[in-house]
Amino acid sequence: MKQLILSLLVVFLFSCKKNDEKADSKISDEKTKESSERENDGIRALDTLRISYQEHKNLFDILTILPDSTMASWRWDKKERIEFVKQIQKLNYTTTPAEHFAKISLTQPNTLQIQVVDGYWVLSIYKVKANNYIVITNDVVGDGKDLHAFEYLNGELKHIPFKSLFDNLTALLIDKNDKKCMEFLEDNRILFDYDFIGTKKIQISDSDLLEESKDCFKGSIFNYEFSPELKKFNLISIE
Repeated sequence: MKQLILSLLVVFLFSCKKNDEKADSKISDEKTKESSERENDGIRALDTLRISYQEHKNLFDILTILPDSTMASWRWDKKERIEFVKQIQKLNYTTTPAEHFAKISLTQPNTLQIQVVDGYWVLSIYKVKANNYIVITNDVVGDGKDLHAFEYLNGELKHIPFKSLFDNLTALLIDKNDKKCMEFLEDNRILFDYDFIGTKKIQISDSDLLEESKDCFKGSIFNYEFSPELKKFNLISIE
């Protein structure tokens, strides 16, 4: 009888130990899972940008066919861009960007901005009609800007002179016949700040630059509005 009781006691203790081990293992697994989820949540919060592909389809389609020359200060070849867009098309978000990106942000419905090292790169599109856009890229680095303009029509890009989009740019001058002012404008046009606003307007400004030749200019901020009919920006106000 004593032997039977002893055997049962051993079995009971062994069973308790097994249950404790399972419980400890479950708790450990749950803690690992929670820790992993917290880490993943942190990654998602810090490194994931949600972007709706359908809402910005034309913008992304144009991004994939831009010539490499529009981003001369860094390299983001077409193959990488196509894969980037495919990821967004599939997931509606993008994860940690490639090593040559610092930050990607979709700042406006018509604009994609990418912070790159000590500058940033901007792609903006302005609708003329269905499948027809004026496209502007702005590669901004410490010593200036590299601006390009195109017309996008039915899946194809045609390069156009950037200056041709602003017929009234000389209206920035008080006296457009002033040779010195005209030379200053031509020499420093690349240093102006361009702020792409929504899908219709653009601002050109630079208070520091204008201060150097304030007698030539009517103001420090020049507001333009895009005309789909003319495929150009018209000067609407000066501040």
